[in-house]
Amino acid sequence: MDKKIKITIPVIGIIFLFIIISSIQFENKELTNAVTVEKIMEEYYKLHTVKMGTYEIFDIYYTEKDAELFKTKSIDPEKGTKFEFNDKNSKFYQSLKPNESTIVIYPIFTAAAYSIPGGFYDYFGGMCDERCISGISFENPIIEHRSTGMSTVMLYGLGYEFITDIDVDKNPKILQNYETVILLHNEYVTQKMFDAISSHPNLIFLSPNALYAEIEVNYDDNTIKLIRGHDYPPGVSNAFGYEIEEKFHMYEYDTKCLDWKFIKIKNGYHLNCYPDEIIYDNLNILLKMKEL
Repeated sequence: MDKKIKITIPVIGIIFLFIIISSIQFENKELTNAVTVEKIMEEYYKLHTVKMGTYEIFDIYYTEKDAELFKTKSIDPEKGTKFEFNDKNSKFYQSLKPNESTIVIYPIFTAAAYSIPGGFYDYFGGMCDERCISGISFENPIIEHRSTGMSTVMLYGLGYEFITDIDVDKNPKILQNYETVILLHNEYVTQKMFDAISSHPNLIFLSPNALYAEIEVNYDDNTIKLIRGHDYPPGVSNAFGYEIEEKFHMYEYDTKCLDWKFIKIKNGYHLNCYPDEIIYDNLNILLKMKEL
């Protein structure tokens, strides 16, 4: 008869082992639930399944609902467009691919601030009290114009590496791993984010109005709160007194980019328009960006 092997562990050892296992499980859960651009884009692509045609080097896809509305009423898509490069082996596509050691920061916190209903802009518009500038969830970010959605789709499709606001806020030193940092419409940032980004030696602002207002982040419930900026409190526009944003702020309203150019700043370059609506139609902006 086989002998049974009995293993005994002192009580204190069991407690210690439980703590270790609990810690590992918590860390794994945090990793599993992490918001990444890959996950955001995966969900976006799942929705955009109806091919509407081909435009130059892109195949164009809408959601089923937007496709139906376009066919029956010629209404522009409410849920954005998926542009898929149709020949990734072409010389032109290869010329658009990113330079090495380049990172793009996706503006999750800004996407949350623009949530409708119940976001910051309900407060700014007088439709809500200060409840709408606190406790705003960033768990389900949406690819849209106000969070530079089309620019994100373009850059992601070209193979650019992304991190999010969350990554920078939790680990500001992460930006030191990259030679070039590309900003989108990162309007709402924490003080830690502002310090880390504004001090980087080589920034490219692909959108005006970045680094504009200060927020506080609560990672217990994954929400943001407006602290300062955007005329809150009254009279405070840029929360950080950031001269570069103040200089280029007016360009936020130039969405046609007819006279676009990258203007040299002390630690990088800044585009003089908001290109999200036309980025697919003017890829020279991305070609020029690579030369900077």
